[in-house]
Amino acid sequence: MTDKRSIEKQAAQYVVRNVLDNDTIEILYKENGKPYLSNNILISISHSYDWLAVLISFNGVDVGVDIEKVRDKILNIKDKFLSPKELEDLKDASLEKHIVYWCVKEAVYKAFGTVGLIFEEQILVEDFSCSREGGKINACIQVANAKINYTLHYQILSEYILVYTSNNSE
Repeated sequence: MTDKRSIEKQAAQYVVRNVLDNDTIEILYKENGKPYLSNNILISISHSYDWLAVLISFNGVDVGVDIEKVRDKILNIKDKFLSPKELEDLKDASLEKHIVYWCVKEAVYKAFGTVGLIFEEQILVEDFSCSREGGKINACIQVANAKINYTLHYQILSEYILVYTSNNSE
């Protein structure tokens, strides 16, 4: 296989089958592109360079995961996905904290599963203290008079940032 997308899909399939110890389970995709398993278990998948993250939900709660390589490219697009308040919170922040904000928004977007959300207006991240040891973050989606809260966890792994949702009741 030489197609990057095919390799990523096969890698995710391999991980899922091995973690669940089931050689017949398949990763399927809804119309909106959100993955799920053939036994209706919910999952989220993220790739960044040679890293792969798969988050599996065994309790029926929608989940989201994002992994990103630490690169300064994010600084060039931050105005497109951060609210004015978030930009202020990040005024003197590290590159890693900027990437955590991006990953939070991506993970929440994947968990919510609705195409077309406006990241800077509808996915809002509460400011947090960024630590090399990782931590918890609160975020929400605001749509049509509704507010959906999310608790997320982040980890700084070598040159990568990993962010994933946890059960919303946390």
